[in-house]
Amino acid sequence: MKTNTKDYVVLLHGFWRTSKSMKKLEKVLSTDGYSVINLNYPSRKETIENLSNNYLKRALTEKCTDKNKKINFVTHSMGGIIVRYFLSKNKVKNLGRVIMLSPPNSGSKLADFLAKSFIMNYIFGPALKQLRTDKKSLPQKISTPKYELGIIAGKYDEKVSVENTKLKNMKDFLLVPNMHTYIMDSDEVISAVQSFIKKGKF
Repeated sequence: MKTNTKDYVVLLHGFWRTSKSMKKLEKVLSTDGYSVINLNYPSRKETIENLSNNYLKRALTEKCTDKNKKINFVTHSMGGIIVRYFLSKNKVKNLGRVIMLSPPNSGSKLADFLAKSFIMNYIFGPALKQLRTDKKSLPQKISTPKYELGIIAGKYDEKVSVENTKLKNMKDFLLVPNMHTYIMDSDEVISAVQSFIKKGKF
């Protein structure tokens, strides 16, 4: 069995998904020798702030104990906003690189539409309203990242527009011919993730 001696890679799935959606990435990165933490969290039951404080922060404290290893993040959709919020509030001395797949960094117009419905808010939970595109939404209020950030967007994304994925100060950006839901399973995307973790570019 291969020993995982390289840096940490923390995976965060998207809204209404589970850690199973990141299994292919987990397998590939583990085979590369990284110490992979594939975080599962209840995306429909908590606010983004609570998910950051109660799930992500706890996972890093409990599982990323070797301070000589860098901590990298690979996120899908809302997972990117959780990491952005966490890093805006917490100093991670051994922070590595961050890769976001289809992140609603300026919100999602789908969230705008769904949040108008009482029933949809009940079904999707408190994070739905936080992902709207208005200037008061949480993604719009989080400070601009000052860490090495790479963003991958899907050309055919039906949930988050390409422009809404982008951020100032991102180090690299890649547009791929994928939709939102399964972008993390694309071989092209996985290769780009591997490249950015290793080299800081896609």
